[in-house]
Amino acid sequence: MGMVRHTITEETQLSEESLKRLAALDDRPIDLSDIPEITPEEIAEIRRQTDEGRRQMFSLRLQNKTISWWKRIIGAGYTTVMARLLEKATKHPEWIKDCL
Repeated sequence: MGMVRHTITEETQLSEESLKRLAALDDRPIDLSDIPEITPEEIAEIRRQTDEGRRQMFSLRLQNKTISWWKRIIGAGYTTVMARLLEKATKHPEWIKDCL
């Protein structure tokens, strides 16, 4: 069975049984003994992987006809497709040489 998630708001009506189970959880300590401590090297690797996947806002001026073409051909999500194309171009420098 997978994890079950419930959102409890002030309007949520809980049964007496649910209230008792929740009250019992408050005082139960979490056992962390089976979880190894993370090393500084592991933290550095996690940060490196996170930074590689992070996106940055970028502004580019294009002619109106170019933007209209992308919107017409691709539709919603056209900027995502443009970003993918630019990412692929980094692996194919010959494409860029044709534009210089």
